[in-house]
Amino acid sequence: MVNIKQQTIGASWFQSFHYCEYKFYLHKVLGHKVEITKQIQEGTQIHAQKEEQFQKEAVPTTWQEFLASEEKTITKEVDFNKQIGDILLIGRIDEIAVDKEKIQIIDDKPRAFPYEATKLQLYAYCYLFNETFKQPKKVIATLRDRDTNNIVWEQPYSKAEEQQFFTTFYRLRSVLFEQEEPTPTDNPKKCNACQFKETCKFSVSNKDSIPTIK
Repeated sequence: MVNIKQQTIGASWFQSFHYCEYKFYLHKVLGHKVEITKQIQEGTQIHAQKEEQFQKEAVPTTWQEFLASEEKTITKEVDFNKQIGDILLIGRIDEIAVDKEKIQIIDDKPRAFPYEATKLQLYAYCYLFNETFKQPKKVIATLRDRDTNNIVWEQPYSKAEEQQFFTTFYRLRSVLFEQEEPTPTDNPKKCNACQFKETCKFSVSNKDSIPTIK
């Protein structure tokens, strides 16, 4: 049993937790190593290149001026944190865009699709932003394709989305502190793609399958 003490978790954990609670448990609680894939390395490099280009064109301003802007203005790679009981929630938002009416909390992902897991990560970012800045403009959770720059999903962040965030937050916390058992996925596609499929006792992958294109 894990002794309960302050724990730091990242907003990105909500995506991996919703994807498969047992994979999350193996990685974050039992310490199984996750391989840094070529795809992850390429993603990190692309993020760095975009941030470098942004910094070349960016003009310094204050948060007060930024949030009050009535013309579309953006900032990138912003870190936030919030203490929630014994959990310190942290997150780095890819981009925040503001105009006269709204503030977009933008997450860039390759081949972006609004899975529930992805939405939860965005709700965590919105929660962090709202807790940092109390302001009247509506906040929009926004998923954007990293490679095409097309917005593929948007959702105003309201009490309903905050409730979804907290429901998952407390479930994640219980699994992290081993107060509840993690639930493994029953989706073979997730298991086939999992780095732990050869050793996971709950795996429903077809270990003899190979990827094909029709």
